[in-house]
Amino acid sequence: AGRYRMTNDEMKALLKQKSDNKAANMAIIDKHHIPYRQYNINESIIFDTPDGAVCFYLTTNKIQHRGKVYPADANDAIRYVKNIIRSSEVAVKGS
Repeated sequence: AGRYRMTNDEMKALLKQKSDNKAANMAIIDKHHIPYRQYNINESIIFDTPDGAVCFYLTTNKIQHRGKVYPADANDAIRYVKNIIRSSEVAVKGS
């Protein structure tokens, strides 16, 4: 069974798409002013939430939380993080 190899043009297109994703996602995330840590080595950002760290992969549009990976764009990631924060605030008020 032969293995498929990407052509140079396909590789360039993929790298451009990832670069475009990163730029668009950072623009969206920065608008929301939620604190995060950035890791350039794997092109991700980490949101520290009351329910643990949420990792958003800027170039591949995925989030990881508690060992599970979900497809998500920047808007989905922001909603996910805000929901965790809101849930924890409601829990604290209800105590």
